[in-house]
Amino acid sequence: MECTNAKIDPVRPSDLEVAVDAARTGAAIVFAALGSVVGTRFKGDANPVTDVDNQAEEAIIGLLRRFRPHDAILAEESGGTGWEEGRVWIVDPLDGTVNFIHGIPHVSVSVALWVDGQPAVGVIEDVTRHEEFIAQQGKGSEIEAAPINVSEERVLKNAMIATGFPYDRNLHGEAYAENLGHVLARVQGIRRLGSAALDLAWVACGRYDGYWEFGISPWDTGAGVLMITEAGGMVTNHLGKPYRLDDSGIVASNGGIHHDLVAAVGLAIPEHIK
Repeated sequence: MECTNAKIDPVRPSDLEVAVDAARTGAAIVFAALGSVVGTRFKGDANPVTDVDNQAEEAIIGLLRRFRPHDAILAEESGGTGWEEGRVWIVDPLDGTVNFIHGIPHVSVSVALWVDGQPAVGVIEDVTRHEEFIAQQGKGSEIEAAPINVSEERVLKNAMIATGFPYDRNLHGEAYAENLGHVLARVQGIRRLGSAALDLAWVACGRYDGYWEFGISPWDTGAGVLMITEAGGMVTNHLGKPYRLDDSGIVASNGGIHHDLVAAVGLAIPEHIK
């Protein structure tokens, strides 16, 4: 898949066509800039944003405004509306900004449509591998137009798990490390690659058996949660309750290891997360 604009129906494009075109538009901007020196500032400790984040987001929002002028938008850099009512596009224009700054080729673009608090469409573009993950409510998940499914692993000790670390690691690093240690002792392996959207997409296609993280935001998970459930998996918060985009923690899996993974994560939940 080339990271170029999709062919979109100029008269009445579907929501999926709009989402795909928006995600590809953002991915093309990110891909072109990877490895170059870009302007960077910090929104908070260890939480950078680059000019490319903003450029990709502006291009994505411009396309959404063109084809869905009456829909609301919630985007990482420019903010926006809530997500529980009406039609809301949720946008992460560059997931993996720290990777991007260091030239690490593991970054993504995530575009999702939520309708009345439920995910309807999700697209995640793996910018450097040129893999495109899509999901539609009730229609399954795909990569490059081929159906995908979660893994069949049922034993936690055999599972490959992904995670990430919140930006407030300077305040709560020891608590996160304790939590990590409990999970690490109970699984085959843990990977931390730096893009939550791709972590979720990789659970959906069976590369990972599960994933958990604290301190995530709606744009991190807006597309991925649909991708996993449509691929046959399960998504909850860190307490095992139905996941909401404003939850402080997420656990996603193939379903077979879910309850054991939630239990492992729950052995040492940081006090400030509870």
